[in-house]
Amino acid sequence: MNLNTKLIATALLFVASTANAATITYKDGNISYAEKTPWGDIDIDFAHCMANKLYTFSSVSIDGVEVNHTESDNIGPFLIDQKGWSGGNHVNDDRLSAHTTDVKVFVDGRQLHGDCTVEGKILTVEVANQLLHPKDDSDLALENVVYTVSGNTIDVKVSHEFQCAPEMIERYYGMQSMFVNEYETLTPGGAFNVWTTYPITSTGNEIQFTKASAPGFSTFIEHSKNGYQATHMTSDGLGDRHMVRDDDIIFIGNSWSKTYHKIIGMQPVKAGDRFNWHGIYSWFREPIADNCRTADSDLTFDYGAYIDGVPRRFHLNPDGTLTVTALP
Repeated sequence: MNLNTKLIATALLFVASTANAATITYKDGNISYAEKTPWGDIDIDFAHCMANKLYTFSSVSIDGVEVNHTESDNIGPFLIDQKGWSGGNHVNDDRLSAHTTDVKVFVDGRQLHGDCTVEGKILTVEVANQLLHPKDDSDLALENVVYTVSGNTIDVKVSHEFQCAPEMIERYYGMQSMFVNEYETLTPGGAFNVWTTYPITSTGNEIQFTKASAPGFSTFIEHSKNGYQATHMTSDGLGDRHMVRDDDIIFIGNSWSKTYHKIIGMQPVKAGDRFNWHGIYSWFREPIADNCRTADSDLTFDYGAYIDGVPRRFHLNPDGTLTVTALP
């Protein structure tokens, strides 16, 4: 290989390594992430937010318009039976129910320290939270959340280690949505397998279905005039719904203007118990294919999302199961 060939090869490798890079700014403890994707220009912010000032993604925009705003929970709290809530946006009277104890930020595996602006393909944010008992503010559980951000996607892995005397978890939604101004929802494999509209009210017009009625359900999609959000729960850990009874609800929408995956219902916990779940949030201007407008269509839905910095095609089957393939 002559010198010119070596220089060209080096230049091509450099272009390939920096193509489609995100710009990430870390300043005063806050993060701003921006990347151009085939499904829109994506901006994602991380900050201390909600009533408990937990560190999480606080805002998501497509093409400069905010589509997810964390004034309430995306990553949800626990409801202790007959005692109250712990975590997320919930407080008990005027007492906080959780606080963030540690935040670490990485870009392409390199930890960021202090204010900086860098380019990279994968942003990783590791957050440790202490959840508090709603009655006496004692330690309830350690919560660890790993956010992996690339392209138009936030991959979320959550784990808990309980520290309390035996308690009953009345419900835990885990993965929730604060999508802004949605007017229709789709639940492949669930009761709403064609686009469903509903009145925008806090309560009284909820949509929901049970675990037994939708064994393959894994993803709900919301649509607003500014884009779409897909909220996919994998089958890892609690995501297989083994802590929800067959006759219990696993999906609820339009409840206090929010939409939820439910992954625990009336289950006991005690010190030393460990749980985990894994979900993938994606935002896009338009889907790749939408065959869910009428009941006589094939009821499949395809959208683009990223896995580890690489764009993929997410294909939702009529039964709600998800197939992920490489894009051309």
